Amino acid sequence: EMALQQVRSRLLPQVGASVGASTSALTDDLSNTTDRYTFGLSASYDFDIMGDLNASIQASAAGLRSSEAVYEQARRQIAAQVARAYFAIIEQQMQLELDRRSLDRQRQTFRITQTRFDAGSIARDELVLGESRLALAEDSIIATEASLRAAVRALETALGRFPQNKLAIQGTLPEPPATPPLGLPELTIRSRPDVVSAELNMIQTFADTRIAQMGPWPQLDANLSLGLSNTTINTTSDLFSFDNLALSIGASLAQSIFDGGAIDARVKSAESRERAALERYGQTIINAYAEIVGAIDTFDTLASRNAALQKASDAAQEVLRLGELKYQEGSESLLNLFTVRDSAETAESNLISNRRARLDQWIVLHTALGGNPTRATPLATPASTADGGTSE
Repeated sequence: EMALQQVRSRLLPQVGASVGASTSALTDDLSNTTDRYTFGLSASYDFDIMGDLNASIQASAAGLRSSEAVYEQARRQIAAQVARAYFAIIEQQMQLELDRRSLDRQRQTFRITQTRFDAGSIARDELVLGESRLALAEDSIIATEASLRAAVRALETALGRFPQNKLAIQGTLPEPPATPPLGLPELTIRSRPDVVSAELNMIQTFADTRIAQMGPWPQLDANLSLGLSNTTINTTSDLFSFDNLALSIGASLAQSIFDGGAIDARVKSAESRERAALERYGQTIINAYAEIVGAIDTFDTLASRNAALQKASDAAQEVLRLGELKYQEGSESLLNLFTVRDSAETAESNLISNRRARLDQWIVLHTALGGNPTRATPLATPASTADGGTSE
């Protein structure tokens, strides 16, 4: 921004003023002093006849807005990272709750198994199997608690805090909104900060090329200047008089005759950078569209999987309920009960993971659409694209 302001200042008149005072005396007569006062005023203005200054301003303005777009993209990526870290904590909390329920069921089953073994109605292998499954349930809780602590530290780090596992997060995984309708592909893509940055970088490169292409042509410069220089001795009465104000108007025409091909090399280099910027802009658009299409497809796929996983989890829970009743009645083996229980717990765990994946993908989708990853993205408008609302 300061660089743009510096370039723009060259369009304005340059005004300067100076004032000074001095005294002098001969060394053999220091009482006889001579006071000298000076006042100067200058003003000048350079005309941008060739248009190179205007091109420099356009390049600087495009560079500034490109940097702002890069900053906005980084800000949104950080917001998305924080949101994903938050959802990861909620998922681990839900997985931990699932593991604790599983441990409670394992303990209850082991008490029944122990009673039956003490009564001599089952063999020792079933008792050992029950002990093994109980230990595995305890191990699962330990591992999930460690994952939860790691998720909390990840969120603290994303928030710029020292990772101390002190954040108290509570809540549940919300239901993500439906896939938003897409507007015109041109507006949808060009509202993304990376596309905006690439477009503005291309504009900046084109302006730099125009400046370079002016090099082979005669350079015509014109300026208007005002000057005033007053000096008085032992008085200030006429120091600020404007009687000596001088006006100067000048013009010059310069042409490089031989420079060893330096100007031609600068022009070719600028034109190659222009072609590269154009290629980058085109590839950025292709990548952006591919990312949007892929994000929508993945989001819709996860939504379809969520419905299937919900049915599978509900059915597995019912099978587990019936299996536990049969085991308590003695009509179901312990091995079959563990098989049914594993299926039910796996189905519920997959459902939780899919719900978290849908939220993560919702963030990816809305970031791909060029919106804020923490809220729904409205349809793109010309004002939200690179050339919308341009004042430069």
